[in-house]
Amino acid sequence: MRDRSGGSDRAVSVTVGYVMTLAVSTLLLSGLFVAGGSFVESERERAAQGELTVVGERIAADLGTVDRLAANTASREDLTVERSLTLPDRVSGTGYRIRVRAGDATGTIALESDRTDATVEVPFRTSEDVAVENATVDGGSLEIRWDSDGGDDGNGAVVVSER
Repeated sequence: MRDRSGGSDRAVSVTVGYVMTLAVSTLLLSGLFVAGGSFVESERERAAQGELTVVGERIAADLGTVDRLAANTASREDLTVERSLTLPDRVSGTGYRIRVRAGDATGTIALESDRTDATVEVPFRTSEDVAVENATVDGGSLEIRWDSDGGDDGNGAVVVSER
């Protein structure tokens, strides 16, 4: 005793099963892409922070070198110190900016990536009688030098500039 009018139900269940499988697969794949994209972005930011930290520490070390030379020289008017520093133009595939901010004997080097949220601040110390001029430069090749006419009081200063 079969009902011959309901014979097309089997074809509907195959089609519904196929559509459901496609929908679930699409949801799973899109979830994987979203999760993978945010993972890659956070890894890129972390890599940029690591690279910026290394760059900042190199700048701080060379600032300290020029500062020590200026502090231990009897006649700063005749002093010539130029320290070339070759840094990468990009970190994690993006450009970056370097801001040098100095106080009396301490300062910070702030490095910011252009496209990621990576920002790093590296502290540095200088001699109390040697000034460091504030500067903002793009990443890449820099020059750290002693300028005998620089500084607020005209007694000279350490200057960071693009090369």
